[in-house]
Amino acid sequence: MDNWTKHIREINRVTLSFTDNREDDFRQYYFDNSIITTRVSFALLAFIYGFFSYLDSVVAENYFNLFLYIRFVIVVPMLLLVFALSFSKSFIKYWQELLFVTYLTAAIGIISMIVLLPNYVIYSNGMMLIFLAGSVFIKLRFLLGSIAGWISILVYNVVSLVFFDIEVNIIITNNFFFVGAVVIGMFASYHAEIFDRRNFELLRQIAKKNQEIEETNESLEKKVESRTKLLNVRNEELQNEIARRIVIEQELIGAKEKAEQSDKLKSAFLANMSHEIRTPMNGIIGFANLLPDAEDEEELHEFIEIIKSNGDHLLDLINDIIDLSKIEAGILDVHKKTFNLNVLTKEIYDLFLIDHNVIDKKLSVKINNGLEDEKANIVTDRIRLKQMLINLVNNACKYSDKGEIELGYSVDGNRLSVYVKDEGIGISEEQQENIFNRFMQVTLNNTPNRESKGLGLAITKTYLKMMGGNIKVRSKLNVGSEFSFYLPIEFDD
Repeated sequence: MDNWTKHIREINRVTLSFTDNREDDFRQYYFDNSIITTRVSFALLAFIYGFFSYLDSVVAENYFNLFLYIRFVIVVPMLLLVFALSFSKSFIKYWQELLFVTYLTAAIGIISMIVLLPNYVIYSNGMMLIFLAGSVFIKLRFLLGSIAGWISILVYNVVSLVFFDIEVNIIITNNFFFVGAVVIGMFASYHAEIFDRRNFELLRQIAKKNQEIEETNESLEKKVESRTKLLNVRNEELQNEIARRIVIEQELIGAKEKAEQSDKLKSAFLANMSHEIRTPMNGIIGFANLLPDAEDEEELHEFIEIIKSNGDHLLDLINDIIDLSKIEAGILDVHKKTFNLNVLTKEIYDLFLIDHNVIDKKLSVKINNGLEDEKANIVTDRIRLKQMLINLVNNACKYSDKGEIELGYSVDGNRLSVYVKDEGIGISEEQQENIFNRFMQVTLNNTPNRESKGLGLAITKTYLKMMGGNIKVRSKLNVGSEFSFYLPIEFDD
């Protein structure tokens, strides 16, 4: 669950207000991002509201003076007053209330014209403009905008039914459009405010992270400065001891080299553990969390089987990690057995449906089997093949921000050809030469937060060599990549 999903639960669903001290910060943020739009909208609305007096001169000769009074004595001066007040420092304290009152004043002015000339739709259209401006243009927040809209409709109906003898069909027709406009406006303003609050929360989190980074950098700088001073002192001591303690220095150099080698081996082991174990652990934890939500015994049994399968696979991975030293020595055996290849691809598909990369980025995973189920029984090392598929699909998910991940295979005689395609960030030609080297990380300028030691591809290539196959890659930056490999297989009828 992302941070926004967690924070949205802390918002009042009616008023759309944060329930903690973030609300004051958000109102300041909303004001700063809305004030220019508010000023422009009020200046423009004052012009339009006054300019439409031309229509009064055409269709409202009997009420022309009254309509001029409504426009230029009441509504337009109020719009211009709000425009002028928007430049005051204290405007933020009462700006939403002023927008609310102005919205109602402008709406009531149009309502007066509608009930006096009910047969002219131009004034009903003017009311639609008021609803549009109130819900979107003048930056009135969702709750106040919704209340103002419904009050306007209520005033129209009360005035029409109680004080004026207007045909019912005209009232019903106007209500149809007015209610529709208010509902649409509510929907638009609701989601607009949710979007603004989401952006506010994201910016707030970014600012917090930046502050943490700055504090960390300051701490690191202090540590580096302290370590540098310490190293300088030690270097001076060592320089003074060089002449008399050559033998000791040689022993220290030897010990230092052994320590560095030991540290590299430990780092490589930990990197391999993280890379290889993450995917089956996701499967185990994910389906374990789904167990309480199983709809029936059959689904519960299916979840348990998937957990067991991933648990077995996790154990196999640990064995693989222990066998890394055997790979270099060439003594790691290939264990062939009969299994259904389509069942294996289905396991891969189920495993990555709950992968956090697939869920967070909304990726699409597609399986393209080259054989029918009853003809897909093959003989090869199932554990190694599954691990190779997981490595390739996992890399595709990790380095893709959108689009589809496709895993497919075809069979030509006793040769199995497998491919994994993605629409990810791609790999440059010079970097393609190194991606299959152990512990070689492909570093791109457009791949933040995708740290990896590259063990998956190196192990995959090693497994393929053991099994008599090979692997290659075709890739283009910002278009996608396709990894394909082949290996010999046997069929079990």
